Amino acid sequence: MVVATLLWGATFVVIRDSVRVIPPLALVAGRFAIAALGFLVVLAVRRRRIDRDAWIGGLTAAPFALAGQSLQAIGLGSTTAGSSAFLTAAGTLAVGFVAWPLLGQRPDRRLVLGIAIALVGTALLSWRPGGGFGRGELVTLIGALVWCGAILAIAARAGRADPLALTAVQVVAMALLALPFGARGLGVFVTLPAATWARVGYLALVGSGVAPLLQVVAQRGLSAGRIGLLFALEPVFALLFAVSVGAERFHPVWWLGAALIWCAVVLVEALPSPGSVPAASR
Repeated sequence: MVVATLLWGATFVVIRDSVRVIPPLALVAGRFAIAALGFLVVLAVRRRRIDRDAWIGGLTAAPFALAGQSLQAIGLGSTTAGSSAFLTAAGTLAVGFVAWPLLGQRPDRRLVLGIAIALVGTALLSWRPGGGFGRGELVTLIGALVWCGAILAIAARAGRADPLALTAVQVVAMALLALPFGARGLGVFVTLPAATWARVGYLALVGSGVAPLLQVVAQRGLSAGRIGLLFALEPVFALLFAVSVGAERFHPVWWLGAALIWCAVVLVEALPSPGSVPAASR
């Protein structure tokens, strides 16, 4: 899951630069269409039947994941990569509390404390002098809260489903759902320069292929709350990419925010709590 957040952390800068030339919904549709083709090829080579849990988990998670990705891309059109990463993490941290009534996964005191520390850390990571909370930030936060639905849907089936099949069903369904909304802007892909195609390739193959598969594999042994906490590492990695590759201005207080997030993860993950395995995998 840490590797998945590292790979996703890079996507904030990549999406921010890509939406300057590609309409957000077209970018989402294009990246998932490419990823879907890749998964279909892999499934054809494997010649394995997709089990019932993979169908249910993938199809249930797809609308939530697509809405979350689309709102994130739209929000990045008018906010910074750092702020987007913070708001995304802040939203997914809430999944630990939503999973309690829906999946019966009650967060223990250590997880609650870790979530609280991580939330403070992500707030410090997003701090900008004179920064405000505008339309882009609101859209991003709503997208993160919607993304929680995808985490919960996967948590309910990951323990019994083939990870590759579940991820493939989710990505193909996301592509089919996204195409009607982004089809009008797909013509821009014909004239994209090589640098932009490289960004799209990363978003498709890594951000929409490898990272989601790693998340599903991780959710076979981690509760939804712990997955939500580990998502808080995403803005830490996004910060590193934003201040290096993305050329966003660096502020010293961000180090404190990053340190708090690392402390929160170590606090919870150093000694895993009993009963942390999702109910679906028992």
